[in-house]
Amino acid sequence: MKLTKQDEELIEIAREVVLKNSDIYNDPSMHVGCAVRAKSGKVYIGVNLKTSHSVCAEQVAIGQAYACGERALDSIVAVKMDKEGKTRVVSPCGLCRYIFEKFGLNLNVVVEDIENKKILKVSSDKLLPYPYKREDKLNK
Repeated sequence: MKLTKQDEELIEIAREVVLKNSDIYNDPSMHVGCAVRAKSGKVYIGVNLKTSHSVCAEQVAIGQAYACGERALDSIVAVKMDKEGKTRVVSPCGLCRYIFEKFGLNLNVVVEDIENKKILKVSSDKLLPYPYKREDKLNK
């Protein structure tokens, strides 16, 4: 899917979040900011919490949206800052992809296409095409 002006704005919000919070860690290469837009139009933000049990920025942003009563989320983007302070869009990790699926968040996810060196938007169900579900049974 093609990026919209709203997607570009969401990327900029995530970029601002990571830059404004660059003091959290001594190693900025591990710093990620996220912005998630609810279907209501409100935007919620998060940063990763690097500990022995790290929490991704996407999870923090989704948690903030949920804590504010939002249940219908529309789009999400994460931005990583490197050691030089430069930022780039990054794709969600496997656990975040699983959370999108587990919570039924049919999100538009802004991702990086490393091979073609471009940013694009995909549906979250395309990120995890074969999700684990205990109740599913293969036809024999």
